[in-house]
Amino acid sequence: MQSFGQIIGILLDVVGPVFIIAAVGYGWARSGKTFDSSFVALVVNGISTPCLVLDTFTRAGLAPAALTEMALASALCLSLAAVSGWALVRGMGLPVRTYLPSLIWSNGGNMGLPLCLFAFGERGLGLAIACFAVSSVSNYTFGQALAAGGLGFRQVLKMPMMWALALTFVLLNWDIQLPVSVGRAVNLLGAITVPLMLLSLGYALASLNVASFGRNSFFAAVRLLGGFAIGWLVAWGLELEGVARGVLIIQSAMPAAVLNYLFAARYNNDPQEVAGVVVISTLMSVVALPLFLLSVL
Repeated sequence: MQSFGQIIGILLDVVGPVFIIAAVGYGWARSGKTFDSSFVALVVNGISTPCLVLDTFTRAGLAPAALTEMALASALCLSLAAVSGWALVRGMGLPVRTYLPSLIWSNGGNMGLPLCLFAFGERGLGLAIACFAVSSVSNYTFGQALAAGGLGFRQVLKMPMMWALALTFVLLNWDIQLPVSVGRAVNLLGAITVPLMLLSLGYALASLNVASFGRNSFFAAVRLLGGFAIGWLVAWGLELEGVARGVLIIQSAMPAAVLNYLFAARYNNDPQEVAGVVVISTLMSVVALPLFLLSVL
């Protein structure tokens, strides 16, 4: 049996690379060097993430049933977070469009994917991508609609990730292999996703300011602890075990997504308040995530 010190060492090995790469992005921003966030976002969302989805799902040996189960579990976590978060924000008399998104959608991409990869290996990454796909699609649709005050579904069909998921479904169900050269190209393009996400996260955090510290700290703590509790509840209710259980709990317990701030800024929903939740929850996660991992490894 491993000692507590050995477990902490393993956790630091898992969490360390995530924060080191994000710190490089943060330092790059603070030094005043140029970083084309728009271009990086286009590459990540339009090319590398769809390639990562296709490459991981086809190589991880995950059955479609396992991916479907994880996607449904993630949707259930998001739904519980939405209901409980709405009740909390309304009960406090605060604007739902400002505070609710950060209680629902977490940073399952920039932080969740690399953390699950380092903690649970390729299988964990595949299951984490299933969670991330559900969260990402729902955030770009329902999240954006919540921020804008309206709902539209056309953008879903335009998302490259949806096409990658559809292609993955076809390949897995009909046991079709990509040509070797195509598979290697997809692998190389997918491999740049995690580093670019973490660099972008660090760079974005350097430009955010914290507004109301006390209130933002409260919502940041709710995002982390509430997400962790919801992940545990859903995993217990669905009787998930092993890697699937760990991935769901960790993905559910991530800090608030930077995308929530971008939507708040775009639709003028007190963006500095949302920025505070994003920044503080990310800082809190430096301590919280190793503890969360310790409970599921």
